[in-house]
Amino acid sequence: MATEHPIPQEPQILSGDDRSLPALPMKQARRMDHSPERTLYVAQPGLRALPSGTLVIIGFASPQLLSVVFLFWAIWWPAPVTPGALRFALASTFLLGGLSLLVLWLLLRHNLALAAGIIRAPFTRVTVTTRRVLWTVPWSRHPVMEIGARRIAGGILGPTDKRGTGSAAMILRENDPSADFDGNIHFDRMPDAAGFVAALDGFH
Repeated sequence: MATEHPIPQEPQILSGDDRSLPALPMKQARRMDHSPERTLYVAQPGLRALPSGTLVIIGFASPQLLSVVFLFWAIWWPAPVTPGALRFALASTFLLGGLSLLVLWLLLRHNLALAAGIIRAPFTRVTVTTRRVLWTVPWSRHPVMEIGARRIAGGILGPTDKRGTGSAAMILRENDPSADFDGNIHFDRMPDAAGFVAALDGFH
């Protein structure tokens, strides 16, 4: 009696779009789809990063600051030698300090974000990569702000000096939450402003 043997099957060639193949994890698929992120432009921090008009603000505030310093000097010089004079000096110091802080708070309470941005400007580094634009500071591991390339429509170059430092604007897509009133983000005194705009235009 003959024994039946299974008919050997020919090897199958699986096509690249075979749905039976296991799918790659999402993170691995993204790494395969995208090229490595490259840095296109870096603006180093420095005093030139201060916005235009900062010196005017400092010049306006300097006389007031000097006046307060002079009043403190007048209170404590010569040094009080009696308990009554010491109490007067302490009371005057607290009163003057409190009034100074109150005036400062009244001036800045509606512009705290602007004041923080001016103070942070010399330490902020602007980096343009092939995927995004980053604002970073040395004391934080996380960026202050990040804008992806898909949100950027290009750049505008403003006036520049002989060194190439000048103003520029980043054009954002319509209704972007980070945009200014005209749909852009403005930069003052950008080193190599033309290179910055070229990096933004390179997204498209």
